[in-house]
Amino acid sequence: MLEQLIFTVIIGYLLIVQLFNARLIEPMIQSLGRTKVYEQTIQSAWGLSLLLLALVFLFQVPPKEVGLKFFPPSGDERAWQAFFLASILIAISLVCYLLVKTSPRLRARLRPHYELDMEKLLLPRTSSEEQVWKAVSVTAGVTEEFIFRGVLLYTLTLYFDASHLTLAIIGGLLFGMAHAYQGLRGVITTGVVGVGLGALYLAMGILWPVMVIHALLDLIAGPIHVDSKSE
Repeated sequence: MLEQLIFTVIIGYLLIVQLFNARLIEPMIQSLGRTKVYEQTIQSAWGLSLLLLALVFLFQVPPKEVGLKFFPPSGDERAWQAFFLASILIAISLVCYLLVKTSPRLRARLRPHYELDMEKLLLPRTSSEEQVWKAVSVTAGVTEEFIFRGVLLYTLTLYFDASHLTLAIIGGLLFGMAHAYQGLRGVITTGVVGVGLGALYLAMGILWPVMVIHALLDLIAGPIHVDSKSE
């Protein structure tokens, strides 16, 4: 009961904070600059994740219940098929990132798809900002997947029995809400991505492949606006 309550309170607090951040993010960037906001984001994300990880061990939650394994269960054909799919998605995402990183022409073609006010505000504009963005991307991939796929979905199972699809949808909706600072389109986009990553995680039973996919998706966005402004 205590385990259920504490996990619920922490995740609920995170969602509330993220909703308030929707109004704070623009003035924070204007006053502190992107790099400082990036650094604060990294620190808070790792701090919360380490707290949750400590609680996982304190409450003796089996690591597999929050996706902390390296391989899918042996003999589970469906899980290994999902793992194979995740491996393909990782390879595709990595190729896309390398192409975006090395091709100014491709970045120019993609730029109109990253022209929301919040995207232009959040995404790096200089090479130095992009370097910090890489750390933000890796941090988001690891910590957000641990929080929203590992701990959150585990916490939901403490309340009710549900199919993997139902858990993925609920988790995706909450993941979208946590990105309210990106506006309505951002909420919808991240919500859909969250459902997909949740379904993939639940099918495999392991977190690290979806962490890598998540990080690569964020890394792809990093260079988009860098050469649209002079340093």
